[in-house]
Amino acid sequence: MSEIVTKKIEEEISRYEHKNPFNYSKVELAKRKKAIIDAEKDYPNIPALWIEWMYDLIGQKSEEEIEHIINSGEWEKEINKDRQLGGTIKCCDVLDNSINLIK
Repeated sequence: MSEIVTKKIEEEISRYEHKNPFNYSKVELAKRKKAIIDAEKDYPNIPALWIEWMYDLIGQKSEEEIEHIINSGEWEKEINKDRQLGGTIKCCDVLDNSINLIK
């Protein structure tokens, strides 16, 4: 007869660990989480994942870099990129929400 082996599930299946591609410390992760929660309250119409992406994009830059980007208008330049499958991607301005484009 075969033996019955009893193991805890934790021994068989490891617990999920959150990914940390930017190598944030525990304190930085806590600050990130708080900032994202606050931003979700301030901007309820923006998807939470976008807020996380922006935090990670800006969080990796120093204050001097951010000031340079804002003052130089580096991110305000119009971008035109041709796609491999045809068509063009264009960076556009945000339209006024009161304008109804669908008729």
